[in-house]
Amino acid sequence: SDVKRICPQCSNAFPLDARHCTHCGYDMDASLPAPQSSLPELVSKAAVPVLVGAASLAVSMGWKLIQGMLSQPARPKQQPLQVRPAEQIQPRSKMTVRITTSWAVGDSNGNWREGRSEQTIEFE
Repeated sequence: SDVKRICPQCSNAFPLDARHCTHCGYDMDASLPAPQSSLPELVSKAAVPVLVGAASLAVSMGWKLIQGMLSQPARPKQQPLQVRPAEQIQPRSKMTVRITTSWAVGDSNGNWREGRSEQTIEFE
C-alpha cells in the first residue's frame, strides 16, 4: 500500500517515513510533544538519610523480634487426651437448648416491624 503523510503547512503528500516535507521542508517531529519518562523521579538526596534511618529501624526491630523468639524455651509437648473406658462413662440427662431470636425491620417510609421467635431443642 502507498500510504502518504499530509504536511500541515503546505498540504502536500510525502512518504510516511520521511521526517521533513519534501515540498516545503516542514519538520513533522517538531509538532510532537516532547517525550516524557513514565518512571518516577529519583529520590532526592535529602530523603536518603530518612530512608536509611527507617530501613535501619525496621532491621533492628526485626532482629530483636527474632532474638526474643529464639530465647523463649520450647513449648512442652502436649499429652494426648485420656479417654475413659466405656464402662466409666455416666449417662447424662437430657440437655435442652433454647434459641431466642428478635428482629426489627424498617423501610424507606419509616415503617418498622418487629418480631420474636423462640425454638427449643432437646438432646438425649
